[in-house]
Amino acid sequence: MPIRLCRSLIAAGHRLDLVLGTMTARLGDPTGTERTRPLLSEAEVAHNAAAIAATLRTLLPGAALHCNHAFFAEMGIADFITRMPGRVTVDHMLSRSGFRRREAPIALHELLVPLMQGWDSVALTTEVEIGGHDQLFNFQVARRLQRAEGQPPQACLMVPLLPGTDGRKMSKSLGNCVFLDAPPGEVFGKVMSISDETMAQWIPLLSSAPHSQPGHPMERKRALARDIVAQLHDPAAAHAAEDAFGARTPPVPVAARQLLEAVVAIRGCSRGAARRLVRSGGVRVNGEKAHAPEAALQHGDTVWVGKRDAGVVSLA
Repeated sequence: MPIRLCRSLIAAGHRLDLVLGTMTARLGDPTGTERTRPLLSEAEVAHNAAAIAATLRTLLPGAALHCNHAFFAEMGIADFITRMPGRVTVDHMLSRSGFRRREAPIALHELLVPLMQGWDSVALTTEVEIGGHDQLFNFQVARRLQRAEGQPPQACLMVPLLPGTDGRKMSKSLGNCVFLDAPPGEVFGKVMSISDETMAQWIPLLSSAPHSQPGHPMERKRALARDIVAQLHDPAAAHAAEDAFGARTPPVPVAARQLLEAVVAIRGCSRGAARRLVRSGGVRVNGEKAHAPEAALQHGDTVWVGKRDAGVVSLA
């Protein structure tokens, strides 16, 4: 979402500075965590930063790219303390909602991360910073440091947090991410796996199509998947990914008007085995888990049995 917003700003003629947190990443941003993140080595951060930079250069050509460890390279310890920790109180840093809720101990270096991230805005004399809603505290610290340095405080554009493919917060550790550098077919397939509820949240945030787009939920999901793949790659890659996805989901026979019949047709199993699959949560209809074997199906519904077997309902 921030990248989509950045594209709009670049198209409008604005200068864009992208900052990779090569210093703050080593410490670990405490945002949204229940415990202290492990410290990363310089080599780990450099490896990750290189991969992210390659993706950003592809998606946001013309933007200036910075690594924030460079902002601290020439700063002595006395200067660092005076210009950052010396301008805030411990009480203020502990007022962060995430710290107030945390039961685990808070490491001292975690209190420095918002300050060091906020210094990015001072170093670049930032006018507008873009990020997720969870970055509000960090953005406020940046504005505080800018005022202390005699700069106008930046405006903050914050976007909602995107739910993952399973409806929970998108997180690499939860395995519910769609990665920006993933192959087109993988992106298309993951978008097609989301529930209708998650799709309703994604469309206004990620799609350039009208939000009230009519049609069957599965067709709307296909349109969203095409749109996202086209944004990350190109329209040709989006149509190729859709064709490949369609080849993996052959139509279910016309007689499959109930979920049980569809599962039997797709998996080639007995009605008893199909009933057990449905009741155990191993079957999804349009991305939603289904638990009623006798549930009625509509034309165009996509039924998934497990992770690999699927069919599209075709009713005359």
